[in-house]
Amino acid sequence: MARQYPWTLRPVPWSDLQEFTRGTCDGLPLLSWGIAPTDKLATRRQLRAMGLRPGGQDPVAVLYFRCARAGKKVHADLFLIDGAKPVRPMTPARQAALDKAMAARRTCRQCGETGWAELPKADRMCEPCRYRAGLEPDSYLHDYVAGTPVLAPHEGPSPYRGFSPAGLAPVIPIRSARPGRDEFPKVVA
Repeated sequence: MARQYPWTLRPVPWSDLQEFTRGTCDGLPLLSWGIAPTDKLATRRQLRAMGLRPGGQDPVAVLYFRCARAGKKVHADLFLIDGAKPVRPMTPARQAALDKAMAARRTCRQCGETGWAELPKADRMCEPCRYRAGLEPDSYLHDYVAGTPVLAPHEGPSPYRGFSPAGLAPVIPIRSARPGRDEFPKVVA
């Protein structure tokens, strides 16, 4: 059985010489993990980490690798670092627009309250509004929302039930191997 991506020697845009690639993908040279020249090519995220952006240039190669976490092959466009442009600075107007968009993600559609975290995309409702809207009896949210308690105090689990201070063992500090260092006072039980 032949390899899925066999090695081929072909001309590439970032070098005057021919280089080994793993074939082509959408008409671009296909490179596997570790064979792309890191001083000449970078992905969008790598460019961003350098303070650059592609700047309108088309990708010159495609990088592929197997992502163990996702369990599939991932393809990423590679751009020439020499053709990249600096990232545009954040203007006050752009910052205001981003702040407004993020506030909309944190605002409840029912009561209009703005919270500190992004609300679920499905309904954009805060926990108390979801509770008032009616939850299933076995919903996990009953434990977290403010409102009518589901269980009476004597019915629920108590963190102190069955606890006795007399049942605790005395704490014995561990002495350091070097004398004079980390001395602890003696504990009398």
